Amino acid sequence: MFYIRRRALEFLLGASRSLHPREFIGFLRAEGNVITEVIVLPGSVYGEGFASSMEHMRPADKSILGSVHSHPSSNNRPSENDLLFFGKKGGVNLIVRYPYQGIGDVSAYDGSGAVVEVEVLD
Repeated sequence: MFYIRRRALEFLLGASRSLHPREFIGFLRAEGNVITEVIVLPGSVYGEGFASSMEHMRPADKSILGSVHSHPSSNNRPSENDLLFFGKKGGVNLIVRYPYQGIGDVSAYDGSGAVVEVEVLD
């Protein structure tokens, strides 16, 4: 079980809405199993059907637990590329689907692509 602070959830939902129909990508900073912040790397590219980040810009920070990216459709299941990416990141990886309105539009997966639960904390 993982938790996400409401302000981090609102940030990733808002970023996803503002970039639609392009995909958003970011990384998740956590304290234990609580996601506290979304990190956006300089030089990230947001495209239609993809998003990428400059890995060399990622801070060497053990509090980075995983990743988040959006799907500009109602599908928030991971693609083959998503699963490969998750395997490199471990932790928890979030996919946010359109219309990016709340926790119901967020699915969470571990590094192997198995579904994990995420609840919102105020």
